[in-house]
Amino acid sequence: MTETDKLIAFYDEHERVPTFEEMKKLFGVKSKNTVAYKVKRLIDEGVLIKEGRRLVMGMVGGFMKLGNIQAGFPTTEDATAEIEKVSLDRMLMRRKGRTFLLEVQGESMKDAGIYDGDLVVVERGREPLKGDIVVAQVEDEFTLKYFNIERGKPVLIPANKKFKKIYPDPDKLRIEAVASAVVRRFF
Repeated sequence: MTETDKLIAFYDEHERVPTFEEMKKLFGVKSKNTVAYKVKRLIDEGVLIKEGRRLVMGMVGGFMKLGNIQAGFPTTEDATAEIEKVSLDRMLMRRKGRTFLLEVQGESMKDAGIYDGDLVVVERGREPLKGDIVVAQVEDEFTLKYFNIERGKPVLIPANKKFKKIYPDPDKLRIEAVASAVVRRFF
């Protein structure tokens, strides 16, 4: 795990940048001078930003959000009124080490807006709630479906009327991950 990965993991867990003392442990060093050297490098790379005497997380991959755009009736609102930095990593991942992308194959989730060729962002280790879209393992096969409970037993529900619900044996069902987002390219 790189120092950047360790820093991001700490930030994800504590929602703040670690102190120099915490960075000594995090990076496995004994000297504050070594930490200062590493912090300077992380600032140069844009991972950290110095605001006065404070350190804040910088962009670790990201885009500029220019504002809002109307998808209904046209509006006179300027689409570039609010400019802010947006990190897709932070937006799409709660736990970086447990979050993955999977490419969707098939049409069983199209009515949920998930199409063949899309990428789904999934997080391992989350307990699924009723209505969550999950990556489920039924015996030796994997599928992406809504998770629900009917009559006290799990059911996997497609988002396409051409497909049937799956009523797996609870002993042969394993929820591998919970989906949190869909990524689709138009080109």
